[in-house]
Order: sequence, then C-alpha cells, then structure tokens
Amino acid sequence: MPVIQVTAPKASDDTIGDTTDDSTDAARLKRLCGDVAAALGLPPSGVVAVLSAAAVTSTGDGIVPAWPLAVVHGSDRGRDATRRALDAARAALAEGWGVPREEVWVEWAGSRATGD
Repeated sequence: MPVIQVTAPKASDDTIGDTTDDSTDAARLKRLCGDVAAALGLPPSGVVAVLSAAAVTSTGDGIVPAWPLAVVHGSDRGRDATRRALDAARAALAEGWGVPREEVWVEWAGSRATGD
C-alpha cells in the first residue's frame, strides 16, 4: 500500500476559496489518494496520504512561500506505473493547492528492505 507523505500549507494557511478548515485538506488528500490509486490500478482505499503542515519555508536568502511536496513510500511498481503515479500526484497537488505543476515536488521512495 503506497503511503504519501505531503508537506504543504494547511488550508487555513492559504487563500484557496472561502473554506479554511480541515475539510479542504481532507478533500485534497482524498483526491490525491484516488488519483494515485487509479494510476496504479488500485482501489481508492489502496493509497494513504498524510499532510504535515509546512510551518516555514526558506532559501538561503530568507523566507519564501511554501509549495506542496510529496514523497510516495511504496514497493517497486515498475517504471511506467511509478511514472503514472507521480504524474497523477503532481497534478492533484498542483490543482489542490492552486499552484503550477512545476512548483510541485514529488518523488518515489521505494522499499529498501533486503531480500525482496
């Protein structure tokens, strides 16, 4: 079961729409899970996502606005499936947080267990 660790501003920290509560964040994560699951041929419940709020984002020059980034933790799904899943995650995060796709960072962290 892929687990997606998202670091991004919470809805209460940004200006998307008029809703600034947990339901917005829950809808964002539900869409993310559904889109990634579909890309992998899994049921919507086959992917889990957790949001960790980005408290402060900075470069060496100072504070900058946060953007969504995600790490998908999961076993090897093959190159094509992994690429489809990452593309789906990037699109869902970009739309959910209202940022261009190129401002979203997504990567796959495969299992490092030995003997697999």
